[in-house]
Amino acid sequence: MTKVTILGAGITGLAIAASLPKHYEVTIVARNLPGDPDSQEWASPWAGAVWMGMADSCEGDQRMQLDAFAYWWKFALRYPESSVKRIEMVDIMDFIPMEKIWYRYKMPGFRVLSKDELPADAPFGVTYGSFILTPATFLPWMRSRLEANGVQFKRMHVRALSDLRGMGHDVLINATGVGARYLADVKDMQMQEVRGQTVLVKTNYDKIWIRRGKDYTYCLPRGDGTAILGGIKQYGSAVKKVDEDLRGDIFRRIHEGLPEAFPSADPKDFEVVRDIVGIRPQRQGGVRIEKEEADGQKIVHAYGAEGGGYIYSWGLAKEVMKLVNEIEFESPVAQHPLAAKL
Repeated sequence: MTKVTILGAGITGLAIAASLPKHYEVTIVARNLPGDPDSQEWASPWAGAVWMGMADSCEGDQRMQLDAFAYWWKFALRYPESSVKRIEMVDIMDFIPMEKIWYRYKMPGFRVLSKDELPADAPFGVTYGSFILTPATFLPWMRSRLEANGVQFKRMHVRALSDLRGMGHDVLINATGVGARYLADVKDMQMQEVRGQTVLVKTNYDKIWIRRGKDYTYCLPRGDGTAILGGIKQYGSAVKKVDEDLRGDIFRRIHEGLPEAFPSADPKDFEVVRDIVGIRPQRQGGVRIEKEEADGQKIVHAYGAEGGGYIYSWGLAKEVMKLVNEIEFESPVAQHPLAAKL
């Protein structure tokens, strides 16, 4: 039986584990596991967890994103208890023309918004079907489902991939996200931390609304009477304290973009559930999906999605499976007789 160890229990690690053949013996190893108390040490619990096409994606990244979307789209109907829901996306772009929208007419219900559907100062926007989920519900649900299928979860604080040599696996999958920067035998300095800050509020607004412009602003309804309001991308920052000035600016931008749903910019007029600060992984140069052999371990690296672990998820897992299969079907190399005598 093929044994696989996955380092990382975020959405990437979980999607890979779910994509591996059922007869594989799979163990997920991580410092933080689904179902743990809230911790800012990992990114997946704090994600917006929606699908939006990432700008300037290369052809390979586009394919992974579309593959992931196709899976989530079916997943929403098959497993409604997971919190995954289909939802309408309103995607407003200040600087991205139609010809740069690589996912145009590839999404269900895709159409260009009319002028009366846009904010007065917005030049262009589109709408299409997307999905959203609630990480606090989905991650433990997914863990339970994997455990029911024989996947084991093991808590470990791993400082280097070589720490895992004693696990007895045939393949080690590195799905550590920003952790790849700090593993002693990886030290991928192209990985960077990107600080995000949002506010969870009560609202009946029922569409994803995103404006990609001078400011990156969004409302992400969870389908449970709450929505995530944001946002910001602060590259190279891992500050976990709430920035009060930024918080006020988020309320202002949301009010200006959706005045009918949020008629006031005053923070006191919002029903705030909680403030959220999350540190997202991102890799300069794009996603790393490649195999190597080091310290006697056959390793597949799978990390670095651009602030969109859920957006890539199942598509990334599909690419990882190709590399795992290549390792599985490698021909054993016979030792040279002369070398055997030395």
